[in-house]
Amino acid sequence: MKLRPLFFLLLIFSLPLGAAEITEGGLRLVLQGTGHFSLYRMDERGPQALFYDRDPRTSFITLIIDNRTFKLGNSSMFRPRLGEDPLYPSIIFESPFMTVTMGFSFLRSSPGSEARGIRIDFNLENKSENPLMAGARFLLDTKLSEDSGGIEFVTDQRRINSEVLVTGSESDSFWIDRNGGLSLTGSLAAGSPGGPDRVHFANWQKFNNVSWNAAYNEGRNFNLLPFSIGDSAVCYFFDPRILGPGETRRFHITLTAGGEEMALYSPPSPARGFSERDRDLAEIREILTRINLLLSRGTADESELHDLEIALNYLRAKYNLR
Repeated sequence: MKLRPLFFLLLIFSLPLGAAEITEGGLRLVLQGTGHFSLYRMDERGPQALFYDRDPRTSFITLIIDNRTFKLGNSSMFRPRLGEDPLYPSIIFESPFMTVTMGFSFLRSSPGSEARGIRIDFNLENKSENPLMAGARFLLDTKLSEDSGGIEFVTDQRRINSEVLVTGSESDSFWIDRNGGLSLTGSLAAGSPGGPDRVHFANWQKFNNVSWNAAYNEGRNFNLLPFSIGDSAVCYFFDPRILGPGETRRFHITLTAGGEEMALYSPPSPARGFSERDRDLAEIREILTRINLLLSRGTADESELHDLEIALNYLRAKYNLR
């Protein structure tokens, strides 16, 4: 869990139907008592959805336990509720044999800076007296490039405009979905500790039609005729593993938001490049200062290293660096 400074301003208030809304800096996170969530970037136009939000149920977790699947938020076996810790917002799914916790932490590039994204921690706790073969997948219903009239994701290694499966044998570390004014960056790092075993980019309906694996068709477009046209999604798979009695399996992903400067995914234009480049140089100096402090201290916790990774990933994506 990311430790949060005392001066952190966190606004939480109740919404209809057992929901909670958390606004921090330029981000707004909405948790639904039904077991779903939405994420927004705040600007002069108001909240801008970073993935599909007209029906939050289109993004969801599926559990696989001893070859049985459970769609969380739509399963009578797992009852959802919101966590009670105001400093660590969460959605909890309870069943007689397992508790699943989906916890949210805000991320920033440096202490005191504006929140840039969220880390989502998934915990699967075996409450039974027997070992369980347990895994999960998380389906995220993306939308930004759809808004621009053509679906194209970008990773730090390639462009994705058709179906792609990223596994642990590949070095992609993040993906970006974007339109003319917004971007959403998601972690990849398939096969890394706490990361997914694989990440599948494909048509949303294709994932929704199956309970677990969707057949991989390399190079296929994001259509599923006749009804689902130009509908993209990213599906994270955490494959089943033995979970002993009382044990908890933990994994995570990150989602970070950007505005126009990130969505362009290119060096700034000369007309506005000077001031923006100055800001980037100041950020680089800040990153170097933090690295020097960690080196002099001789130790760093996970949240500090993760914040550095987020800051570096933004700069790498902005200037198309690998």
